[in-house]
Amino acid sequence: MPAAIAVALVVGAIVVVVVLRERHHRRRREELQARLSDLEGILVRLSVDVRNSGAHAVVETGEISSVISEEFAPRGPLSTAISILRGDAGPSLPGPDRVDLRATLFIYEELEQPLTPADLAGGLNISLRSLQRGLSTSLGCTPRELILAIKMREAKRLLIDDECRVQEAARAVGFDDPFHFSRRFKTYYEISPSDMQARRNRSVA
Repeated sequence: MPAAIAVALVVGAIVVVVVLRERHHRRRREELQARLSDLEGILVRLSVDVRNSGAHAVVETGEISSVISEEFAPRGPLSTAISILRGDAGPSLPGPDRVDLRATLFIYEELEQPLTPADLAGGLNISLRSLQRGLSTSLGCTPRELILAIKMREAKRLLIDDECRVQEAARAVGFDDPFHFSRRFKTYYEISPSDMQARRNRSVA
């Protein structure tokens, strides 16, 4: 009997640890998503400032059309904002002290590509250590967490707002294997892409 009790206590402790860990990860994901919403708002406002300062004319005349990829299309006003900021926005672009904004912008630019923390650091012309410190201070996350958060965030938009097929959403955020994408998506949101779409369709029916 004592042995059975000991086993039950150990199993109970493991379950508690797992539950607490899942809650911790869920809270971190939610906090990071909230901060990403704030960053996207800042990027949109920056693009408005660029337009008001005269960069809008450059965009209209097509002088930076070679810089803007037609394949790159994040949803909503963020699409226009990033397209503008990818051009010659001058001092309106996020400065070197805003690693969070610069990293967010770069990840969206490279959304269709597999991206590692080293790739992100190289794209920003900073060391991986500087990237890690900057993101830890501003967003409380690692470079890998930020990359995944943005990819999953955009995939959710594609699935829900654009009603893309799972394969299309996977390719759009840099996953060649839709099954691998589905597993990562389910781990992140605790629901599969197809189930999320089905739930959305039922709610609007």
